[in-house]
Amino acid sequence: PLENTLVSLEQDSTVLTYQIKSLLGIRLLDPRASHDLRFFLDSSMSEDMRRTLTIRLSKADTHDLIVSYVAPSPTWRVSYRIVAESEEGQRRGSALLQGWGLFDNRLDEDLTDVAVTLVAGQPISFIYDLYSSKIPDRPVVEDEARTAPGPVEFRAESPKRARRPAPAAMMAGAVMAKAAPEEYLMAEAEPSMMDMAGSIQAAAEGRESGEFFQYVVTNPVSVRRGESALVPIIGTEVSYNRELLYNGHKLPDHPVAALRFINTSGLTFERGPVTIVVDNEYKGEAIVPFTRAESEVYLAYAVELGIRITERSEDFTEMAGIDIRGEYLLINEYLTQVTTYTIENETARDEVVTIESPIMTGFELVHTPDPDAQTATERRWEVPVLAYDTAAFIRTERRLTMRHEQIRGMKARHLKRYFEGEWLDENAFRALEAILEMLALIEKSHQEIAQLEQERQTVYARQQQLRENLNTLTGRGEEAALRGRMLKQLEAAEDRVLGIETRSEELKRLIEETEKQIDEAIRALGDR
Repeated sequence: PLENTLVSLEQDSTVLTYQIKSLLGIRLLDPRASHDLRFFLDSSMSEDMRRTLTIRLSKADTHDLIVSYVAPSPTWRVSYRIVAESEEGQRRGSALLQGWGLFDNRLDEDLTDVAVTLVAGQPISFIYDLYSSKIPDRPVVEDEARTAPGPVEFRAESPKRARRPAPAAMMAGAVMAKAAPEEYLMAEAEPSMMDMAGSIQAAAEGRESGEFFQYVVTNPVSVRRGESALVPIIGTEVSYNRELLYNGHKLPDHPVAALRFINTSGLTFERGPVTIVVDNEYKGEAIVPFTRAESEVYLAYAVELGIRITERSEDFTEMAGIDIRGEYLLINEYLTQVTTYTIENETARDEVVTIESPIMTGFELVHTPDPDAQTATERRWEVPVLAYDTAAFIRTERRLTMRHEQIRGMKARHLKRYFEGEWLDENAFRALEAILEMLALIEKSHQEIAQLEQERQTVYARQQQLRENLNTLTGRGEEAALRGRMLKQLEAAEDRVLGIETRSEELKRLIEETEKQIDEAIRALGDR
């Protein structure tokens, strides 16, 4: 049982043994040992990642040996702060942008006076198992009689274990948690932009490195294992414009207030959160995207609830043109989308709202002003709206589509509509009209042939009945007179059958000739 378990403790070079039930607790007096114990307990779950290697050297007296390895490490993060000052009555000003790089020491040892380089980018990385032995599958061959061999098949090796994603070494990705705006308390006296610029100086130098950008920390850094370090890496002044930006796909009903500026720092910004203070007042928070030097940064930090935007869309189709190809009419149509933005300004300020819409593949702008700005995926228009007033902006886009309609299946009313819409000239209209008349004649002939065939079946049935009745009558007395009348009826029915066959043949010849005329007319249309 557990109460009989013994515990051995070493004290002053003497090993003492106690029963576990007699011990109330053990306190480590050595801070280093206590720290090591906590770290061991925290890292015991990752013992399977540890490997022991044995290096055997030749028997030479001296060796110049360098051993290096690649170890996965947590991503470093970056956090920004913008302290802005606006020009009086203007939507622009200057701002101080500061950034700090945060990284963790998850190694098994303390880092003392090490050179740190933070790399911004996204390398491709993965784990490939070179440690475990792999034995390929081999087919089992049994002894058998020497008969003709069957087909030989080869099978690919199937994976035995799933690959685990490798932690990306030294690249930004995680975002630090920040307090919600309602939990933010502003002090009565905020430092100015000049005070903030002088309080913290960047301790890193930026350097391009191919697809990546490096922040080389200028001073050695010491970080104990299990702890983190915060290094100022960016401190630059930028000129900004304040804008109200609306995109219904991202946030309906209201625009967002945003700061727009060019990255003139000469550095690459890694993605990370930013706190924005304008004129000594907390305004909100945003995310700084991965941004190269001389690229534009757009930071949306607050929702402008005083401006409401209603967006209404309408789709319709309109003709664009008709082309004749062979036996078909190629009908070009525009699929048109009209979007109306109604902007209601309930504030006491005259504002300019920037309307942003996604660029739809295959669509072109029509009856719409040229955009004031355009990215690879969106277009933007600036729409002024007075205080306590309403403004409207209409965006119209269309896409050309094509459908085909067989001439032989056209309707006369469609042809008339195309002509009245001036999509067909008079010569083409007359030619098509003549074709439709010939098609109508063919249709009428087919209907008459069907009627004649139905009549012929009726006459055949009458003839059969007359023949049966004749067989029951004799040639004497009143039966002789009735028999004579039936013979005349039978003769008339036969004449009608001959007439039906003659008319059917005439109609078939008419249909054949008309089909040839239609083919010639269609070829003539295609040669126009």
